[in-house]
Amino acid sequence: MSPLNRRDFLASSAAAGASMMLSRSVLAQAEASGEELNVAFIGVGRQGKILLNHLLTQVDGVRIKAVCDIWEYSRQIGSRLCKRYKQDVKVYEDFREMLADDLDLDAAIIAIPDFVHHEVTNACLEAGLHVYCEKEMSNDIEKARSMVKAAQKTGKLLQIGHQRRSNPFYVHAYDFMHKDKFFGNITSVNGQWHQQKPLLPVPSKIMSKYPIPEATLNKFGYESMAHFYEWRWFKKYAGGPMTDLGSHQVDIFIWYLDKPPISVYALGGLDFATSNARENEAGYTPECLDHTYAMYEWDTDMGKVHGHYRVNLTSSHGGFYEEFMGAKGSMRISEIREKNAIFRESTASATEWEDEAEKIDVDGQKAMTFDPLKSRKAKGKMDAEAMEMEESMNKPVHVPHLENFFAAIRDKNIKLTCPAEVGFETAVACIKANESAISGKPIHFQPGDFVA
Repeated sequence: MSPLNRRDFLASSAAAGASMMLSRSVLAQAEASGEELNVAFIGVGRQGKILLNHLLTQVDGVRIKAVCDIWEYSRQIGSRLCKRYKQDVKVYEDFREMLADDLDLDAAIIAIPDFVHHEVTNACLEAGLHVYCEKEMSNDIEKARSMVKAAQKTGKLLQIGHQRRSNPFYVHAYDFMHKDKFFGNITSVNGQWHQQKPLLPVPSKIMSKYPIPEATLNKFGYESMAHFYEWRWFKKYAGGPMTDLGSHQVDIFIWYLDKPPISVYALGGLDFATSNARENEAGYTPECLDHTYAMYEWDTDMGKVHGHYRVNLTSSHGGFYEEFMGAKGSMRISEIREKNAIFRESTASATEWEDEAEKIDVDGQKAMTFDPLKSRKAKGKMDAEAMEMEESMNKPVHVPHLENFFAAIRDKNIKLTCPAEVGFETAVACIKANESAISGKPIHFQPGDFVA
C-alpha cells in the first residue's frame, strides 16, 4: 500500500468503534426488512466448523445456501448443522459445480487449506461473489498476489481472516498507543504463540467410514489421506506454524507500527515433530518447521523498532500474546482478556496512570489491568458507545470480523478492516520468515515486496 492509502486505512481502523456500531445497525436493519445475503460455505474442517457455527448463531441477515467440501464427513457435518438452524442447503464436492449452479449467491466464506485459497477465492470473485477467506492468504507469495489482483479487477470485497483487526479491544489498544501516546515512542515489540501439537495417526475409525477415493484426493491436489487430514505439516499445502499461527500476531505488529518490516532473520527446526511422529507411529513425516524464532526490524516514524516473535508447537507454556514496549511503559494484549496488562516505567509520571482500574501482579512485576470497560465503569462513563463495545467484546472473537464483512457488502461507506492489500503484507512477512529460517540468512525487504 502507498503511505497515503495506509494512513487512510489506519484512520478508518482507528474509528472502527463507531464503524462497528454502524455495522450492527446495518445488519439489524437488514434483519428487520427481511433482506438476507445468500452465502456459500466452502471448507467445513476444524476452522470452518467454527465459522459456520458463528454464522448460524451469531450473525444476522445471512442465509447459507450451499456447503462445499471434498470430504463426505465434512459435508454431512456442515449440512446437518445448517438444518439444525432451519437452513436447508445444497451440498457439493467440487466448488466449480457449486459456482455453475443457479444459487443466487452474494458471498462465499472460504476455510480450506492455504495452497488452494487462491484458486477458489479467485474463481468466486470472478463469479461475482464477495469473499471472506481465512488466513494465511496462501503459502506462496505469487498466489497471494493473484488474490489481490483478482479483487481489484472484479471490484468485489475480499476480507482476509485476521479477525483481531475487527476486535474492539484491539482498536482501543491501538488508540491507546498512538492517539493517547500512553507509552511514549515504541522501541521494541515481541509476541509468541506456544501450543503443543502431537503428531498422531489419521483416525482409522472415521477414515474407514468416510474414505476419500484416491482419484478424488489427486483431483484436488492431495497425495494421500494423511496429506489431506494433516495438511498443515506439509510444505505443498501450508507454511507451518509461522503462517498458521504467527501471521495473526505479525499482522498486529504491522498494523500497530503503521508499516511492514524492513528485514527478518529467523531460526527454526522440526526435530520434535519428526521424532514425535515416529514415536506415535503417525504414518507420515512432517515437513514444516515445528518452531520458528523470527527477529524483525521496522523503520517507523518513532524511530527504529526491533521485535522478536516465537511460535512453538512443542510446548503450550505461556500461550499467546503481543507486547509493545515504549519509553514510558509497555502493553501486553491478547484475545484472552485476562492476559491484557500495562506496565509503567519508573521514569514515567504516575499521575496519568492513576485512572487505570485494578493494580495486578504479572510475572512478579507490578502492572495494571488493561480493559477499557473496567476503566469506563470505574469512572461511571458507560455511555451507549461503551455498551456497544461491551456487547462486541463479549462475542466470539471471529464474529465482529464476519459482521464487518457483511456490513461492508451492504453499505459502501463501511470499509473492510482487513482487505486483501493488508492481508498480503502479512503473508509476505511470514512466508519470508520461513525462508530465512530454512536458509539461515537474513532477508532485507524492498518497499515493492509488499505491493501486489
